[in-house]
Amino acid sequence: MPGFTESSITLNFPDDNWFRFNPGCAGYAKLSGNGFKEMDACWYDNNANIFWIFELKDFTVADITLAKDIEGRSWNLIKKAVDTLCMFVSSKHAYPFANEFLNPFFSYKPDDGTQFKFVSIIHCSASQKTNVQLINNFFRNKFIPYAKLFNIQHYTVVEHSKAISNIPYNIVQ
Repeated sequence: MPGFTESSITLNFPDDNWFRFNPGCAGYAKLSGNGFKEMDACWYDNNANIFWIFELKDFTVADITLAKDIEGRSWNLIKKAVDTLCMFVSSKHAYPFANEFLNPFFSYKPDDGTQFKFVSIIHCSASQKTNVQLINNFFRNKFIPYAKLFNIQHYTVVEHSKAISNIPYNIVQ
């Protein structure tokens, strides 16, 4: 199974329909210097017409106890999700720049029936699990406008052990 490890989280995909915008994506590199962000990996479930989009974070040494820390980390995850969504929308509508960051990485462009599932997976200590839920609550509340605009039904921040048991195909290790 193809995949990679980052932030103490391993993703193993059931096939080769996955890609990363970074590293090695020239189009993304052109945009990233302007504060443009991306999520870590995308996998296309061809049978269900779903793009699973993953962000991986290791917060084991991070302070996520204060409201400002929870809010700041949540906004970072929102920014990554929104910018990644923009790349997909650009691809769907075949805007000229989309070819620079998508074509080398996957051959499936989203269509009107494509679903997107945004999942940020947080590797954390046992004492931080409650705070990861607070990050999820903030993230979900602030992502609502984007979810409504683009009919996104699934968007979450989940701690690592829950992702292992809840993400299908044994993708998360």
